[in-house]
Amino acid sequence: MSRRLRTTWFERPDCGRMVAMLSNEPSADSTARVPASRAPQDGPASNDQGPDEPLARGGEGPDASSTQDKAAGPDSGTDTGAGPDNEKEHPRVPGRKPRRIVRRTAKVVVALAVVLAFLALGDRWAVLYAENLAAQQVQKALKLRAEPEVHIDSVPFIGQVLAGDIDHVEVDVPDVDAGPVSVAQVKGTVDDIRIVGSLPSSVKGAVLSRVHGDVLLDFKDLNREVGASQIHLRPGPGKNTVLAGGDLPVGDKQAQVRGRAQLQRTGDRGLRMTVRDTRVVVPGLLTYVPGKGGGLQLTAPVADKLDEGELQQATGQHVSPQRMMKGRVLDTLVDHPSLLQPTGIDPSLIQRLQKLREPKVAQQMEFSAQLPDNLPGDIRLRDISVTKTGIRAELTGTDVRVG
Repeated sequence: MSRRLRTTWFERPDCGRMVAMLSNEPSADSTARVPASRAPQDGPASNDQGPDEPLARGGEGPDASSTQDKAAGPDSGTDTGAGPDNEKEHPRVPGRKPRRIVRRTAKVVVALAVVLAFLALGDRWAVLYAENLAAQQVQKALKLRAEPEVHIDSVPFIGQVLAGDIDHVEVDVPDVDAGPVSVAQVKGTVDDIRIVGSLPSSVKGAVLSRVHGDVLLDFKDLNREVGASQIHLRPGPGKNTVLAGGDLPVGDKQAQVRGRAQLQRTGDRGLRMTVRDTRVVVPGLLTYVPGKGGGLQLTAPVADKLDEGELQQATGQHVSPQRMMKGRVLDTLVDHPSLLQPTGIDPSLIQRLQKLREPKVAQQMEFSAQLPDNLPGDIRLRDISVTKTGIRAELTGTDVRVG
C-alpha cells in the first residue's frame, strides 16, 4: 500500500497562529484494495463514492482533521518552531544588550575619572613645590626676615611649564626693609611668564611680561621713621595730604605739634612728603611757627601782662603788647628774660623755642623714598595715594628679566 504526505494548515485556538500538520494519506489504488476487515473505520466496502467517502479517505473530513489536530498537539514533533515550547527553549530577554553597553560605559567613565584625579593630584603637588621654591628664592633675593607667600594660579601647571609659559603668579611680601622707610606690605602680580631655556636642565631664567605691584607704607611705620615718636600721621582733607599731630616736650611744658604735609611723586621712581604749616602750640601761652615766615605769637591774656615801659626800654622803641601778638619778638624775649616775669612764662621755654627757629620739627616729619636702582626691567612708580592706613604706591613693569 503506497501513501503520500499531505500538509494541512489550521489555526490554533490557544495562540492564534497558523500551524502546519503533516499526515500520511494512502493513494486511491491502495484504498480500494484494503479489505473491509482491516479498515472498519472506513465504513462499508463499496466502490460507490457516496456521502461517506470523505471518511474513507482518512483525514479529509472534519472529524479526521480534529483527530489529527489533537495528535499534533503540544507534544507533536510536526510543529515548525512557533509554539510556546520552542520559546521556552530559546528565551529572548529584552534590554540585555543595552545593559551591557551601559555597564561598559560606566567602567570607562570611572577609569577615566580615576586617571584624571591622579593627574590633578600630581599637578597640585608640582604647584606646591614650585610655590615653596619661589618663596625661598624671593626671600633670599630681597633679604627678607619672613618668607613671602607665593600663589601660582595656572592650571594645568605641568602642561604650562612644559610649554614654557605660565599664566599668572601672585606674591605677597610682608615687612620689607627699604632703606630709610620700612614697607609694611608688598603685593605683586605677574602675568605671562616666559621661561628662557629648555627644560629641565637648561633653564636660564624667565621674562615677566606684565608686573603690577601694590606697596603700602603704614602710618605706624612712618611715625617711627620721621624721628618723633610722639607725632602721629593721619590722612588729610585734601588729595594726597597728611596731617601730623602730637605732643612734644618743650622745657617743663608739653607743647602740641601740628602740621600739614603734601605727598608728591619725584619722577617715576620716587616719592616725597613735604611738611608745611608746622606750628608748636603751648596751650594758653603762645604759638610758635618755626622756619621762614614764622615767629612767636603770644596769646592776648599773656600779652596784656607785659609791661609796656620795660618793653620799650628793652627794645629801644615803642612796642605795644598787641604788636607782640603779631611780630617777631622771640629774640627780644630771649635777650631780656625779665620781661617774661609778669607773664609767668619760664625763660627756658623761650630758649628751647629759639632752638627750633630752623624748621627742625618740619624736617623731622619729612621723608622721601626711592626705588632701588638695581631693580630688573622697566619698573616704575605709576601712582600714589593716601588711605586710612598709610601711603599706597602703585608700581608697574613690563618685560622684566630675572635669573
